[in-house]
Amino acid sequence: MKKDSYLDESGNYVYTRMVLNQNGKWERQIIDIVPLTAENKECIIVLTENDHDVELSERYDTENEDYEFLAKKKADYGDPFDTIAAPVSKEETGNSMVEQILAFIETLTPSQKDLVYEHLGARKQLEEIRREEEEKTGKKITKQAMHNRWNKIITKACKYFGVEKPKQIHRKKG
Repeated sequence: MKKDSYLDESGNYVYTRMVLNQNGKWERQIIDIVPLTAENKECIIVLTENDHDVELSERYDTENEDYEFLAKKKADYGDPFDTIAAPVSKEETGNSMVEQILAFIETLTPSQKDLVYEHLGARKQLEEIRREEEEKTGKKITKQAMHNRWNKIITKACKYFGVEKPKQIHRKKG
């Protein structure tokens, strides 16, 4: 059983978690059981439907993963401090980089800051941010306009940090 929650043979909804035993082996432990009663029946139906929706979502995410991107990302995740020639402590490098990033963010307009925080902080897709903004303002915002805003921030960041802006690869549809 891989799932953290499931229906048992009696129709009870069971919550579990993995725990490390004293012998060093991981074992699933039951945390709580929602018994199948007339009062809980609808709640259990909702819980199992929600589990099913989450499983489908995870399956679709897995099926639609960009394996080429993931392989490149994995290859790029070596320890960046191994490539630094001069002996610099990780604490110094981390703090100065954070300070530089915070200083850059202060150069952005309030709407650009909001977009950065929504996209990178809240991890929302640009399309999701666009739809939310349309609902909030009642104004039509095109996908291209949202991408142009994001590209403007990227261009500004590249200039600020003195690096060349990466070229975009446009894939042909079909």
